[in-house]
Amino acid sequence: MSDHNAQLAYPWNAPLPVIDPETFGRAQPTALRQAIQSYINEDIRTDARLDEETVAFLTTTDEGKRINSHLHHDEERRIRLEKLTRHKRENPPTLVSEAMAELRALPPFLAGPLIRDLARLSRKQESARREGLKNNSAYAADNFVRHGLRARLKRIARVNERFATPAFKATAARERLDELLMLPQLSRDEIQRLATLTATAFSTALERACDEVIEKTGRGDDDLFTWLLTYQPLAHMALKLGITPPCWPSLEIRPDRRTAPDPERVPGAVMRLSCATWWNSQLRHLRDIWREELLRAAGLVSRKTSVYISHEALLDWREKRQRTRDFLKAWDIENEEGERFSLEDIYWAGLSNPRNRRNEMMACVRGMEQVAEARGDLAFFVTVTAPSRFHSVNDDGSLNPKYCGATVRDASDYLVYRFFAAVRRAINKAGLGWYGVRTVEPHHDGTPHWHMLVFTSPENEARITEIMRNAAIREDRAELGDDISPRFKCEKIDPAKGTPTSYIATYIGKNLDASAFMGNDPKTGKPYVDKESGKTMAETVENAIGWAALHRIRQFQFFGIPPRQVWRELRRLAGQMARNPAAPQRLDHDDIDAILAAADVGCFATYITRQGGVLIPRNTYLVRTAYETAEEANDYGEFPQRIYGVRAPSLGERYTICTHPDTWKLVRRKPENEDRTDEGFDVECGFAAPWTRGNNCPPDQNLTINDPPERQPDGRREQRLTLPEGDLGEWLRSLTPTERKQLTRQLKNPPPDTETVKNGGISAPAGGVRVSVALTAEPHITAQITRELDALGVQLHESAVVSVRHGARVRLADGRTAYWNDSTRRIDITPAQNTEAPQ
Repeated sequence: MSDHNAQLAYPWNAPLPVIDPETFGRAQPTALRQAIQSYINEDIRTDARLDEETVAFLTTTDEGKRINSHLHHDEERRIRLEKLTRHKRENPPTLVSEAMAELRALPPFLAGPLIRDLARLSRKQESARREGLKNNSAYAADNFVRHGLRARLKRIARVNERFATPAFKATAARERLDELLMLPQLSRDEIQRLATLTATAFSTALERACDEVIEKTGRGDDDLFTWLLTYQPLAHMALKLGITPPCWPSLEIRPDRRTAPDPERVPGAVMRLSCATWWNSQLRHLRDIWREELLRAAGLVSRKTSVYISHEALLDWREKRQRTRDFLKAWDIENEEGERFSLEDIYWAGLSNPRNRRNEMMACVRGMEQVAEARGDLAFFVTVTAPSRFHSVNDDGSLNPKYCGATVRDASDYLVYRFFAAVRRAINKAGLGWYGVRTVEPHHDGTPHWHMLVFTSPENEARITEIMRNAAIREDRAELGDDISPRFKCEKIDPAKGTPTSYIATYIGKNLDASAFMGNDPKTGKPYVDKESGKTMAETVENAIGWAALHRIRQFQFFGIPPRQVWRELRRLAGQMARNPAAPQRLDHDDIDAILAAADVGCFATYITRQGGVLIPRNTYLVRTAYETAEEANDYGEFPQRIYGVRAPSLGERYTICTHPDTWKLVRRKPENEDRTDEGFDVECGFAAPWTRGNNCPPDQNLTINDPPERQPDGRREQRLTLPEGDLGEWLRSLTPTERKQLTRQLKNPPPDTETVKNGGISAPAGGVRVSVALTAEPHITAQITRELDALGVQLHESAVVSVRHGARVRLADGRTAYWNDSTRRIDITPAQNTEAPQ
């Protein structure tokens, strides 16, 4: 021990060495550490050299400059993404903004109305919050998103799943028909192209299936059984696309069939599946139904938005109706003898006219009522509604939480196949009898419900009512509780309130003819109001008709009585006999002649009685409809059945009477002259074309030898107006606008069977209308009118001057109107009227 340590009590009491700040905490670098540091320094120098070379390359060479521009764009995009991320972090999305983003992903026809509603509520919410309010207005948009919009989006997805099933998507993908997935959004032209592609795909599948069947069965391709087997996979393929194959009930092969399939119908069915025209109609209907159901699911069909049918579907139906009218105006019908009639007149003269259809139905209901009075039967009125799961919207316009995504067709099928079929089966099993009529009309959300007018004997009334009530409430019984009136209502006819016909009259008129409700209700003195929509019935008739046309729902049906088609054919026969006085005016069989007379006078009660009465099988009626096979095939090679007339099977073939003796064909109507004079006419006072030998003669003379003049068909010649005996002025005032136009054409254009005489006049045929006879005028007055019009620069033909004398007006070139004033006995001028539309 050293002397220094000897002076310390313990060794550890010795002082520590002094800390050198230069070397404290640093160990001497080892050889390995020195090598690693050398490599690091070398990498730094290499990176610096490469950066210098890269910068030189990007700034001096053309290729480097192009690469540098892309690098700058990437950098800018990275900066924008960072700003967007920072903005979202600083401003989190709201319920309204998220809902707007979801709505923009929907089809435009569906997103538009919902976005407008949400934007309106959003403005209302922001305005309330700026004012510091804490009521419902301050949360209007948020509540709509939470409780209304979310439910609507789920319902929309459910409807899409209903139509675009997994089988639908797989078939569309396999056949490369991807546009089928966007069918509700397609236009008419796009559907036409898609129909062509679909028909081509089915044609290819037809060839493939036919080869497989021939290979398996060994039969030839001319065997109908081969085509029946070939049809099956094509039909199942159409079913996967949501299309019912043609003739499917008659051609489906299944173990539980009671009758064998009819192979004769296979060729027409296969041709339809390969026809683009057939697919166009099917896809257009599927598109309309799919689109309408999406709008119903979104709550856009209700008394608060558009009653019965969506506004878009209503506009589409109006367009279709206008196209139908244009078609009717452009065509005539012509028979083999050359008789020609306007297709439009024929259309509106029949049951296509809603007024005629309503009158016929009211006559039939009145006839049933008279038969019931004679039999001692009583009547009761029933209203049946589908369960709540079929209704999209509640009565107050709010969404129905029980709605299962069912379509209008589903609700109609429930009433037909679940309710009515069960009632009819139970009544027949019990041996009861009933007859009557049922009408179908929509609730405000488009869900159908029935009104039934039922006639039966007094002893059967309670049992039939019980059967109908049990069938109506057996499904979803728990939701009704003790009150079954929302599903089933039965009301006995009270003679003090009205007759059975008066009970059903309103429901017939409100679904057919708006003219029946143009006046006021005599009970209230106000317009008739529809309880479903709260609007006037005259306004909602169009919606009801469009609803039935869109969903293809039969609005009216009679049951338990003789067929009405026989009634119509007998009335047609009576009219034909009356128009031919030379033919026999009665039938040689008293019973058939009595039925004919009843139909002719319009007594439906006598018609029912003479046919055998009510509650008897249809095959026991004395007179029935006769059918025949068409002589010409249709576009699919089929010879369809058509109405021939009436027949009495119990009396033999001798009493088969034809009521359709003529064969009619469509003929395009010739355009009428646009410069004809109607009640009033215009006169162009500008420069006229110079007269030449080409235009200075009548049209029938301005023809070559190879262009003979066309003659009017006999049907047109027979309809010419004839001069009546009596007051001509009263006759002229009684003419309808159509007859006035016809008279003007007869005055302007000579009949085709007239002959030109040497003195320049024409000899009119018997029955023709001459200006000098039909419109008499004093010579001095016509001369004065001619002079005054000449002073105005207007030159008219003598017949036109006579028309001015009797009230026609002449529009001058400057817009003023000239007319003959009987009080002043001179031509007066009215100032020009401003015809521009208001801004």
